[in-house]
Amino acid sequence: MVWIALVLLLFSVGLVGLNTARDRWGMWHWRHPWRRGLTYEGHLQNVEHLRRGMPWPAPAAAVQDAVLTSCRAVLEQSGFVVFSNWFVFSVFLSFLLPIWSLSFATEALGGEREGGSLVWLLTRPLPRWSIYLAKFLAMLPWALGLNLGGFWLICMAAGEPGRMAFALYWPAVLWGSLAFCSLFHLMGACFRRPAVIALVYSFFLETFLGGMPGYMKRISISFYARCMMFEKGGKFGILPPSPEVYLPVSSGTAQTVLIVLAAGLLVVGMLVFAQKEH
Repeated sequence: MVWIALVLLLFSVGLVGLNTARDRWGMWHWRHPWRRGLTYEGHLQNVEHLRRGMPWPAPAAAVQDAVLTSCRAVLEQSGFVVFSNWFVFSVFLSFLLPIWSLSFATEALGGEREGGSLVWLLTRPLPRWSIYLAKFLAMLPWALGLNLGGFWLICMAAGEPGRMAFALYWPAVLWGSLAFCSLFHLMGACFRRPAVIALVYSFFLETFLGGMPGYMKRISISFYARCMMFEKGGKFGILPPSPEVYLPVSSGTAQTVLIVLAAGLLVVGMLVFAQKEH
């Protein structure tokens, strides 16, 4: 799973870098919905030419200049919106973050069980809950390094929109990673093939239920990380698709849920591991 995670990282960085090299993050190349074949950039240029080519009264010219300047500013800043919606929300939160988290978290105890060394480890004169906690703490820097470091590499490959995204979104990635690692570490203590169970969870709950309307999505971890990102990027145009349907929670509530979830799952895991026969 670690090798798969690294391959996904390289592929993601390459894909994002390719789009950056082709200057595809902004909306200027999008097609106008009412005039087929004309991009937003082309439509704006036509309007600018019309503004310069006709003798407008001073008040009308001032209003038109303000509108055109605003439209130009929106197009220039649209790269952050496109990168956030297309990659961060659709690919990173729903797919890459869970996969990268489980690649280390399920191996911390699952690898010991599959390698036949878990029984030997349990013969050490240590409480079982302390073994579970030590395994979690030993795995956590690697998982956080992959998640935050991988997110940083992807954002740097995206250029200015990515740097802006990393500055705003890294806290959500951090707390989401902690919650995912606690959950998948618990799966490693409970199941014989934890990576398979974690993959099913990632694809079903995080990808499928995480996109459903109403309250169903609130059982997914990525929902709370996404709510933190919505609040951070709200003033830049990053909003839920339909707030009355999506029903987001505040950033403070989302962060609290992720912290409580990470701590609660860690405690449950220590109790389960201490009582379970291996």
